[in-house]
Amino acid sequence: MGRRCSNPKCRRTTSGPHEDFGRAVNIGVASHITAAASGGPRYDSSLSPSQRSGISNGIWLCQTCAKLIDNDVTRYKSEIVYGWKREAEFQADTELTTPRMSNYLPQPTSALHAAIPRMAGLAYHQAREQLLDAGWQPRLRHWSHGDKPNLRAGNGAEFWSAGYWEIINAWPTGLAQCTFAFHDVYENYLTVLTKGEENAERGWHARVSNWFFTKDE
Repeated sequence: MGRRCSNPKCRRTTSGPHEDFGRAVNIGVASHITAAASGGPRYDSSLSPSQRSGISNGIWLCQTCAKLIDNDVTRYKSEIVYGWKREAEFQADTELTTPRMSNYLPQPTSALHAAIPRMAGLAYHQAREQLLDAGWQPRLRHWSHGDKPNLRAGNGAEFWSAGYWEIINAWPTGLAQCTFAFHDVYENYLTVLTKGEENAERGWHARVSNWFFTKDE
């Protein structure tokens, strides 16, 4: 999407200039998520012919990633590739609708806190990366907290196993909310909230829904 490979670990630009000014170089491929014909990669017999050929069953990839997912269907199951498509569509929409927006919220020079990224709607791993770049540090919990009930519920175990030990709470029902704690050099504390299911293997990511300053320990 957006002329980039939809594989989140690739995101290579798939088109560019050609020596002939009237032409362009394209290394992108419109690939099927589930095969168009029986016997193909990830073929799904429950789909109708129109569904197999429809745009909802397509994903834009570079030629390398297109070959990769079709040669290793055990690793790249349809759930994972569908997750790539959803994530790429979200990123493309964000870039399209807010192309000139700074990555950080405006703040006066007198502000005594690290810059705050525009992280609403971002997958948590993306928001975390921006927070680290801005100077926020995760308030990591001791390894023994990983077995606590409030961290094993919902998305808690998934985030904990990914090394996000700044997680405070995880709720098992409803919107699958989680909260995470950060601090900066000015002794400010920042709590980040996420909603949605987190499953990196399938390409599903919880997204930031809110954040606020707190002085609670």
